[in-house]
Amino acid sequence: MKNKPDFVLVLMVAFGVGVLVTLLLPMAANDTAAAPASELQAGVIVGN
Repeated sequence: MKNKPDFVLVLMVAFGVGVLVTLLLPMAANDTAAAPASELQAGVIVGN
């Protein structure tokens, strides 16, 4: 029975790290990370 609580603890730590990474990544990213890579992604239509 000793291994099961350890496994639950590992799962809880992994979940907590995932939540922290999810919360911290948008703060660490700069403004250009969300910019569209091309005109097509930006919705710009180039006429002939």
